[in-house]
Amino acid sequence: MAKSTTINLLLLDGTASGRIKFTISSRQGIIFKIPRKDLAKCKERIELENDGVYFLFGEEDGKQKIYVGQASSRKNGKGILNRLNEHARSSDKNFWTEAIVLTTSDNSFGATEISWLEHKFCNMAIKAGRCEVVNANDPSPGTITEEKASDLEDNAEFVQLILSSIGYKIFEPPQKNSPPPVVGTDEEIFYLTRKIKKLGRSFNAKMKRTATGFKVLAGSEICPLESNTLSASMKKYRHSEKVADGHLIEDIEFNSPSAAAEFVIGNNANGNQEWRTHDGIPLKNFL
Repeated sequence: MAKSTTINLLLLDGTASGRIKFTISSRQGIIFKIPRKDLAKCKERIELENDGVYFLFGEEDGKQKIYVGQASSRKNGKGILNRLNEHARSSDKNFWTEAIVLTTSDNSFGATEISWLEHKFCNMAIKAGRCEVVNANDPSPGTITEEKASDLEDNAEFVQLILSSIGYKIFEPPQKNSPPPVVGTDEEIFYLTRKIKKLGRSFNAKMKRTATGFKVLAGSEICPLESNTLSASMKKYRHSEKVADGHLIEDIEFNSPSAAAEFVIGNNANGNQEWRTHDGIPLKNFL
């Protein structure tokens, strides 16, 4: 891909948190970002009836997870959207909250091409080690020509560029030996305030980033209410000896900001939005 590249971005729902379509002029590749809750809105997208490769992203037990899959319209006539709906109905991979899809405007991907891409993406994610890849089997790369491999590499680079630009750096090995950047002080403090209507009060917590994760600080208030959707491991954290009289009495670290937020709130949460700087800037904007 050229050093200077123009990416076309279309907010299908008028908001960055909804569905997004990405394209590059003169290229057949199309990428969609689709929140799981918005799958029903995709019925009119004829591109999602095509063949393609997709990623399922989410968090579970404080860990970021990804599943790499493929869908062929030639097998069932319904393509990628049908496969995503199957995943949404199944409890087998219930961790995912967002899907990223790679397809083409002219449905030019065949079975060999999507198998090759699935194999490449799956192994790249495993090698980077940023998140847990939940694929049970290693996809087969199949056999393709040298010319076709060059074309598919271009599509793979397109996907990497888009994923990185929207915050999914799953193919980039983490810088384990580098501490997080500092701004003014030797540590960054983030704040969470959530009003719980049932209890008629707000709960406040503090968190700081570390070189290995996100640490909720002692003294943070922990909401006693909790959702049935919380994992068993998260419930165990919330009922441990580190929580007493509704307060955290000892720092506790999590792998993601969302897990840290869920620990405090007792319900599913988007940590990148919930945690904010002293000036009210969301963590995702700060980063």
